[in-house]
Amino acid sequence: MTEQPDCQHIVIVGGGMTGGLLAVLLAEQGLDVTVLDGAPAPVMPSGPAQLRVSTLTEASYWLLQNSGVWEHLDMSRVQPYDAMQVWDQDGTGEVLFRAEEVGAPSLGWLLENGHLAAALYRRAADFANLDWRCNAAVDSARREQGGWQVRAGDQCWQADLLVGADGARSRVRDWAGISGGARDSGHHALVATIATALPHGACARQVFMESGPLALLPLYSDPQQGEQRQCSIVWSGWPQRIAGLRDQPPAEFAAELQAAVGDALGDVTLLSERAVFPIQERHASSYVAAGLALVGDAAHVIHPLAGQGVNLGLLDAAVLAEEVERAVGCGRSCADSTALARYQRRRRGENLLMQNAMRGFQHLFGQRALPVRWLRNTGMRWVNQGGPLKRLFASQAMGRGADLPARARPQSQGL
Repeated sequence: MTEQPDCQHIVIVGGGMTGGLLAVLLAEQGLDVTVLDGAPAPVMPSGPAQLRVSTLTEASYWLLQNSGVWEHLDMSRVQPYDAMQVWDQDGTGEVLFRAEEVGAPSLGWLLENGHLAAALYRRAADFANLDWRCNAAVDSARREQGGWQVRAGDQCWQADLLVGADGARSRVRDWAGISGGARDSGHHALVATIATALPHGACARQVFMESGPLALLPLYSDPQQGEQRQCSIVWSGWPQRIAGLRDQPPAEFAAELQAAVGDALGDVTLLSERAVFPIQERHASSYVAAGLALVGDAAHVIHPLAGQGVNLGLLDAAVLAEEVERAVGCGRSCADSTALARYQRRRRGENLLMQNAMRGFQHLFGQRALPVRWLRNTGMRWVNQGGPLKRLFASQAMGRGADLPARARPQSQGL
């Protein structure tokens, strides 16, 4: 077995979007960082859009911009959106948010998950102190005096700070003895790419139905489909309902989708396969242990109806990096217990609040009782009239929180 040099450094298990950003932010501080990821090296996507896409908030945009990651993206595959329309299929309630109402050029950006992972991987190559190892699945991690011993294949690393960024089924979380807090949401989700007869107009749309929400997310223009005529859909609902949609012939599925969204985008055509996955909420009983921290889906998983999951993970990475920088700057260890406790205090409550809010929306729009529907639709119409409450909702969706890490703000605000 080959032993790595015995030096104080940080090992991140998981090289996805959250783990990749954390690695870059820590490497910028001059810290020695190793990323161990079982997947092949991320590559820039080409051809048809990938099925899994993410919505980036304003806060996430600034994180990527200020860490030098944004410039590695292929902007021809990034779609900004400046409007968001939400409505109830069975009622008269509707809210339309516009970027201009909150003084922003965009409400957010849509891009493929693999695209962002590839940009992070390219940025990581700029740092000699960052060793990002692909096809390096971690076999075990054991707490020893003064740190963690991490094994992948025939190699072993000594980590002063071990970070679990290895997803909802985190093995790092299990090795630390932390409960994953799994909870079945009662929903499965179907993702696919469609073409639309009408341009999407850089507007993200979501319709709430009795069985669950359906999101239509605007994608970049594909020359074969025409200007602004490609969308990613995320259709959440009861497992039997989603399984039936997955198994329908393409023409029948398109007709079902058309019926669900009405005339919003004209006739729709299925462009891709349909992938289905269960939605299981999670919230770890703790984000930290001795010499260890969890970030992203390893710490929390929420319902995807508002597209906030990846943004919460990116903020986890930024706050953890900020607290590590604070500790090291004061001459303390990168695994300082006070720094880890501060990270947990800053992120756990915020994430739990968002998780509960998404759960509340799911239950609220699943209620079919007439009085509830009347109150819900009346409230949506009232919010749509404008004013402070509408601006507050839009600002929250953009990630404009009170305790943002410095790198999630414009440079003029303290960077």
